[in-house]
Amino acid sequence: MHHGELVDIITREVLRRLNGGAPAAGPQGNRKVLALICGGTIGLEQGLAALAELRAYPADVAVVLSAAAEKVVGAQRVRETLGTDAVIVTAREPYPGRLLREADVVAVPVLTQNTAAKLAHTFADTLVATVALQALMLGKPVVMAVNAADPQDGGRAGIGMGRAPVNLTRALQDNLRRLESYGVRLVDVKLLAAEVGKCFRPGPKPAAIAREKKVLIDAAAVKAALAGGSRRLVVPRGALVTPLAADAARELGVELVRSDN
Repeated sequence: MHHGELVDIITREVLRRLNGGAPAAGPQGNRKVLALICGGTIGLEQGLAALAELRAYPADVAVVLSAAAEKVVGAQRVRETLGTDAVIVTAREPYPGRLLREADVVAVPVLTQNTAAKLAHTFADTLVATVALQALMLGKPVVMAVNAADPQDGGRAGIGMGRAPVNLTRALQDNLRRLESYGVRLVDVKLLAAEVGKCFRPGPKPAAIAREKKVLIDAAAVKAALAGGSRRLVVPRGALVTPLAADAARELGVELVRSDN
């Protein structure tokens, strides 16, 4: 383990104890998101960036990878986005029942046409489909980025797959309408983080949460800011910046801006 990573882990544990045993806020906090990642590529980078944005809300983001996502995305790519401490569950591991029960929101950054079809017809023969269906049965908010499943999405047309027969296009769109009728919130991937954020309400606003707990800025927060397209990371008043975060900011060209609030 890299020395800086060890320092981050020790610092996080100290803050956990200072916060009365609760997880340190920022980038992780009280809100909990369970992200289900399918093996699609359309909107993938934006979907991962949305998950990184949610960490800064602050929210804890745990990830379930489908068998296909393990090959297409991989656990390492997820950790590069969410940090080395990210909780990742694969199809080979025990069912993530506790993570689902504790989740405030279930988010799907890439909904594939295959998974959309399974869910539309209530087939639960994969880990992701099972978790998504059970989330709906538990009354959890479920938000899915629709781009990869939409037959008329611009990204699909851009790779020459926008010429489907009318009846096929209609069938694929019917699957999406069924999902909406089940209570699934389908959004463009660019709006995923904002829509998930709406599901956190009513409740403490992010600023209030940050004031209530000691805030930790680690290297993952710096990388998340850069992944979201920003080279400025606002550091709340009283927040602790780990040495590894400071090093990452210098190396990546991210400015750490101290806030008075």
